[in-house]
Amino acid sequence: MDHRQLQFLVALARERHFGRAARRCHVTQPTLSARIKQLESELGLSLIERDRRFGRFTVEGERVLYHAQRVLKEFQALRDGGSGERRHQQRFRIGTVPAASADVVQWPGLRVHTLSFSLKEYSMPALLQALADNEVDLAVGYLDAALVMSEEFGTLPLFNERLMLFASPQYFNLPPALAWQDLETFPHGILSGDMRQRRSVDSLFKRHELTIDVRFEADSAVMLGTMVAHGHGVAVLPQAFQQQLAPLGLKALGLPDTDIESSRIGMIWRRDEPPSISPARLLGQEKPVAARSLYEEEGMPAP
Repeated sequence: MDHRQLQFLVALARERHFGRAARRCHVTQPTLSARIKQLESELGLSLIERDRRFGRFTVEGERVLYHAQRVLKEFQALRDGGSGERRHQQRFRIGTVPAASADVVQWPGLRVHTLSFSLKEYSMPALLQALADNEVDLAVGYLDAALVMSEEFGTLPLFNERLMLFASPQYFNLPPALAWQDLETFPHGILSGDMRQRRSVDSLFKRHELTIDVRFEADSAVMLGTMVAHGHGVAVLPQAFQQQLAPLGLKALGLPDTDIESSRIGMIWRRDEPPSISPARLLGQEKPVAARSLYEEEGMPAP
């Protein structure tokens, strides 16, 4: 048993709907349902009367819910009591999706000598989970992800992600400019199915009715780029990886200008616990007025 299971149970009690409870907890509905069933199994109790939708809590469920609310209240009090001390003692923790890490390391505010920080990469669902669990102080990810569209989060757009074709000119004859049908002439490598970029690429191929010969799969862009560098195929990846993959001798070709696949990437933070260092400062906007305006616009005090 862990506190997330209890959070899921309390959220279900508030929303009376599995889908809405999952969105409140920033997880998928199957994840929330599975974790509640796991809690039932661990306790040896049936907590919910289910039909096709949420029915109601059982008598045992109401009792467990009461204790869950008390435990979470104590947990929040412990976290709130130590948050000020943690901010002085710990590094500023930034979580990011892989496609944004190259942008994050260039933020002028990170070069301030007095700023100690840590940087960790996550998939988008895991990133929101880390933010909700207070494992990171600031997240950098996809703003159009449905789970981000919540009043619990503040956001600041940074840039639009652009997809490009990466290939090795040593193994493939590349045209000076790509047409959509050119993508069908190459063997391809793809990212694993749980990654956001994979879904974007799949959507791109489907929209243009392309039949792609997929030869290999990898769970990271660097691994995929290494396979491409050795001539196993080509890959469609975010432009953000261009600098990172350049030492491998890969060439990046822009997709046809008539239809560029892009997604917004930006900063994400919890409104109930805003980051101790303002987004304005991290981006090198040192003027206090700019920082105050940004935070006031999001309805929270500037640090």
